[in-house]
Amino acid sequence: MKKFMISLALASFAMFSTAQETVSEVVVPTKAKSVVTNSFGSNWFVGVNGGVNFYNGVFMNGENIFDHVSPALDVYVGKWHTPGFGWRIAYRGLNIQTYKEYDHAAYMNFHFDAMFNLRNLILGYKADRVWEITPYIGFGWAGRAAMDHEKGTGRMTSGNITGSLSANYGIINSWSVSKRWAINLELAGAFFRNGFSGINGQSGHDMMWTATVGVSCNLGKVGWDNAPDVEALQAIYGGMIDGLQGQLDDALAANKQKQNQIKALEDANKALEAEAAALRNVKPLNVSESIFFAFDSYKVASKKEELNIKAYAEAAKAAGVKVKVVGFADKVGSDEYNIKLSTKRAEAVAEILRANGVEVEVVAGGESEEYKERMLNRRAVITVAE
Repeated sequence: MKKFMISLALASFAMFSTAQETVSEVVVPTKAKSVVTNSFGSNWFVGVNGGVNFYNGVFMNGENIFDHVSPALDVYVGKWHTPGFGWRIAYRGLNIQTYKEYDHAAYMNFHFDAMFNLRNLILGYKADRVWEITPYIGFGWAGRAAMDHEKGTGRMTSGNITGSLSANYGIINSWSVSKRWAINLELAGAFFRNGFSGINGQSGHDMMWTATVGVSCNLGKVGWDNAPDVEALQAIYGGMIDGLQGQLDDALAANKQKQNQIKALEDANKALEAEAAALRNVKPLNVSESIFFAFDSYKVASKKEELNIKAYAEAAKAAGVKVKVVGFADKVGSDEYNIKLSTKRAEAVAEILRANGVEVEVVAGGESEEYKERMLNRRAVITVAE
């Protein structure tokens, strides 16, 4: 028994003692006006608006501006690539009222728009902002059906569509009512080729203005994560490294002192060899060794831990005893998972002991709250079996 205890003491002093880790939850600092680029599936949106179109066309026959007003429908889908920049594909149409109060027809304008969120671009991203203002510019294609003055019906059929490239612009005011839903007021304009209405004007182009109100819905992941502040992180981890360097210096000084103690113990061990030989068949007292593991791991963490296990194996073989290994896990995770994890930790230690010629009994200890620091409960304990 005494030889067993002395062997353990020699093995422990011959290597660095297992240092208690100081686990700190580091809060990653972030930059207030800088965000991480989102994934493809994030920050999509769809929307629908209703309102009125006003077509300037050519004023003739004494009509007033209200003779050029018609109903409007907007349907769109798009994505924000950054808090300040996005795009959408939109349909705007329904009806167009041109230069006579009775001369109207079906109308459509398909366009692609580049969008710029001014408040995010100027003030930086803010997740709980209620009101956003977003101007946009785009291009597309517009078409209308033949009208009365063209001997048409105003309905779109094959062969009766008049088309034009369109240049589109506008501004969207959005008010968030929840994380996914917003109410939108959109004021827009579009340029078409001269004579798109069927009558050539003097301005060189035709124009349409639109005012609509509607709702939009955000799809996928909504919002943005702030980018980490690299300089602040470097300062934090630089301080941690300095602290670890200080701990290493302390450990080296302590190791020097232990080397001197080892020499004294080796001398004492020689005097006890004869007595230990006579007591090998006496069952020793229970001497334990704790092997610590990283979070959610059952891999022996370091060469140092492996050497501690081998030292225990040599001492156990010398004393001729059977060893028991009990695995533990902290309180994180389910009971069932922690039983499996604690078993794997015990088996990982037992495998090294068996490889060094020791008979091992493995026990799953499951969850442990013996220590306040959770990391100290992630361990396997080696003891002499009963």
